[in-house]
Amino acid sequence: MFDVQAALTEVQVRSDREIEIETAYKWGSRAIACYLLYMQSKDMRWLLRAKSFQDEAIEHAAMAEDLGATLKTIESMIGQVRERAAR
Repeated sequence: MFDVQAALTEVQVRSDREIEIETAYKWGSRAIACYLLYMQSKDMRWLLRAKSFQDEAIEHAAMAEDLGATLKTIESMIGQVRERAAR
């Protein structure tokens, strides 16, 4: 759902970098949650959603323009959980 009023405030007080970093972490959190759900249930839909959310997290992290710091963190955190899920 749209929240234009909140967006008006956000884009005036936050940089694109801040928004991209926050968004990367939100998508990353979703990816990790889905990997955890996959480990509990072995239901492939969670694995597929995890991969999709991971891709979004990486995309936004790459756009943060912070010399890859956010990207490295996102890939490391998700990677640890993904590796556990693969076992």
